[in-house]
Amino acid sequence: MKNYVFMCLLFLFSFSATASNVEEVLDSYFNSWNTHNKAAIKSYFAPDVVWYDLATNTTKVGKEKVAPAIINYFMGYVKDMYWYRSGDVYISGNTIIYEWTYGGTFNGNWGESKITRKVFSLKGISTTSINDDGKIIAQKDYYDMDSFKRAVGVKP
Repeated sequence: MKNYVFMCLLFLFSFSATASNVEEVLDSYFNSWNTHNKAAIKSYFAPDVVWYDLATNTTKVGKEKVAPAIINYFMGYVKDMYWYRSGDVYISGNTIIYEWTYGGTFNGNWGESKITRKVFSLKGISTTSINDDGKIIAQKDYYDMDSFKRAVGVKP
């Protein structure tokens, strides 16, 4: 009986430690984005990570596809990008759901349009799941692409 109680307590302790670990990993991940450290960003992804972006209805699978795609997508034309949690956070097991704000100055091409020095700020929600090794196994990003397009002067 003592072993059973000990195992139950150990399980509960490890569960709550996992929840706090999820938030710690996410905070470090955000820091890598905000310091524009591409190697560090890539280091957070598990080999079999899945990234889904609702605004473009795109799914990428595997660290070697996800890392360059997500980094280029959010940092490629926004050299001064910032990304921070800006609202509620919910943690369930190894998954965290959080509101965020992403922004900066867009300089680059959007389709046929050349965009120069357009400042924008965009709100969204993401879910990020982390494995026992502290690596991201799934990230899903949800935001309104039309509000981004309006901010940079492209017709939605």
